[in-house]
Amino acid sequence: MRYIVDLHSHSGYAGGVGNISLAGVARTMALKGIDAFGVGDCLQPAWLEKLASLLEEREPGLHALRGAEGVEAKARFVMQTEVILTSAVASGGRKGTHTLLLFPNFRAAMAGVDLLRRWEVKLAMGRPFVKCRDAGDVAEKCSSLAAIDPAVMVIPAHVMTPQGVFGSDHPVDSLAEVYGEFAREITAVETGLSSDPALLALLPELDGKTLISNSDCHSEALNRVGREFTALEIPRPSYEEIVLAIRKRRVRYTAEFDPAEGRYFLTGHRAGLAGHGAAACWYSPDCLPPGGLCPVCGKPLTLGVLDRVLHLSKVQGGGRARQLGQTPPRQEGRTLAPLTEVLAAGLGTRSASGRKAAAFFDLVVKETGTEAELWDLSPADILARFTPLLPEKVVDALVQVRRGDFSFQPGYDGEYGRLRLGEKIGWFGHAVVEKAP
Repeated sequence: MRYIVDLHSHSGYAGGVGNISLAGVARTMALKGIDAFGVGDCLQPAWLEKLASLLEEREPGLHALRGAEGVEAKARFVMQTEVILTSAVASGGRKGTHTLLLFPNFRAAMAGVDLLRRWEVKLAMGRPFVKCRDAGDVAEKCSSLAAIDPAVMVIPAHVMTPQGVFGSDHPVDSLAEVYGEFAREITAVETGLSSDPALLALLPELDGKTLISNSDCHSEALNRVGREFTALEIPRPSYEEIVLAIRKRRVRYTAEFDPAEGRYFLTGHRAGLAGHGAAACWYSPDCLPPGGLCPVCGKPLTLGVLDRVLHLSKVQGGGRARQLGQTPPRQEGRTLAPLTEVLAAGLGTRSASGRKAAAFFDLVVKETGTEAELWDLSPADILARFTPLLPEKVVDALVQVRRGDFSFQPGYDGEYGRLRLGEKIGWFGHAVVEKAP
């Protein structure tokens, strides 16, 4: 059976996140087609205690809302958190590497809390900092977490963004430079919003690793939950089967942002930084300014994912850097645009949360069942089903996305890319400086 999971989120205990209701998440999951969802921040003691009062185990390792009815009762939740492993790296300084942890039950999560307390980790925030001396210490701590239960998973999170293992923040060229000997135990990595299976196919070190995609959402909104997800092949719903499918690479496909929509795809500086005012600039690898310095403020630009992928492809060997777009991905990744954004573009507005877009979202989901099932339809089926129901321009937008006839003005330095229907904007040739008005 196909089982769709989104295993990375954050709760209201994480910085920069509002108060999220699991009941609200459950309703959004039903609309998006998500079967199981990571609860976020499960090593934060107050949140873990609240989770214990809200959830009960329904299938092994999968939890449901107590007393829920209707669509809320169908949602399943997995114990999950993200931690930041800080360690000295050979390139100099200390790198903070975001890492996803999955636990099979409350007992295992509590054992994780006990470990962090033993290591004197501050647990007030949902995304704890685990201070390590070096890669050897990271390996020991990851091994201790994995030893809690054979079903605990340690997964490098959003591997190409600045805070990922291969990101631009204190860059390294291999998993072992951060995770030490534990790198051999890593069976899966998370693609993140700014990369996908096609890009990561350029990195020889990831051959044999399962690629998973998750939303990393900080909200229960329609355009956040399930904005990326992983479709697994499992015989029956359970946490153990989810883990086994990931470890054995039984992934049907991942649903991916176009990498250019991700917030760190190209190198650049966003507006609002010191010395920038309203000016912004971004560059593709073939157009970097001298020394990688910003022409507006004179400081080093935030290095983009595309630059990092091409660099890593070269240093890891195999000559794949010259094969961008030609190296077959290890597993299927479906590049899609979030339905709320597609509807907004069809309506001629940039607001993905407007009333009309929300009303059309409800209509589309009522017709197809879930957003995930919409994108299983062929362009001809979309045209036939929705021509009587939606404005022509909105139907055209849906068809264009299903055909792949869209792209994004690339994102950079924390700014999301912008959807462009019917346009093919390449990743190269960009040298843009937007001056302040």
